[in-house]
Amino acid sequence: MALLQIKNLNVSFLINGESLPVISGVNLNIGENETLVLAGESGSGKTITSLSITKLLPKNSVVTSGEVHFLGTDLLQLKESELCRVRGAEIAYVFQEPTSFLNPIFTIGNQLMEVIILHQGVDRDAAYSIAVELLRQTKLSSPERLMHSYPHQLSGGMNQRVFLAMSLACRPRLLIADEPTTALDVTVEAEILRLLKEFKDKLGFALLFITHNLSLARKIADRICIMYQGRIVEEAGVNDIFTAPRHPHTQKLLWAYEKIGRL
Repeated sequence: MALLQIKNLNVSFLINGESLPVISGVNLNIGENETLVLAGESGSGKTITSLSITKLLPKNSVVTSGEVHFLGTDLLQLKESELCRVRGAEIAYVFQEPTSFLNPIFTIGNQLMEVIILHQGVDRDAAYSIAVELLRQTKLSSPERLMHSYPHQLSGGMNQRVFLAMSLACRPRLLIADEPTTALDVTVEAEILRLLKEFKDKLGFALLFITHNLSLARKIADRICIMYQGRIVEEAGVNDIFTAPRHPHTQKLLWAYEKIGRL
């Protein structure tokens, strides 16, 4: 049985009283400890698909039909209180702009400890020790000092490591990484990818990695789904996608990346 199974997912935006379909008939499976890359151009529907999994969609959007089964339970049928127990603990996210999701008025330590206390039920002393160790595992130097720092005092790469530590604090079964390296330089990008692989091997979670960058997809994926205009138009193993693409859009994407020397 798949860890996550999305069946015929359809999502629409409500704009000026009209319903605009943005996700159409998406089917997607992720197995235990698998890395699935959802790739496609900006606006193709990758992020909306990932947010639909735990109903974190914008207020003007609605899932019109479909099922999202996680460990056999349809998450779309759960109440908000039930979903809160899944988010963070079982399914965690890493987003593109970590500074936008970290609270600027609280220290890194306070925010990381809050997640640990909420989901693990430990006291503050234990949460502090766990938080420091998580920061150390993300290769951040002087983690004790960073516990007292604020997000604006850290670089984008450092904040992304903090967010990664926060996402993995409760050892989720599925980690969804939505363009986690887009705003970073190539050196930090490589470090974040290496950390994701190390944590995945150590903790054994499944990874849904979202990107428009096919060169990144090639480095990290077990399988790749190509998304275009709200639909998954091709799904295959890494070698098949890059050596024998079937869909015209996949072929155009590969041609474009080869043209600029990114593959």
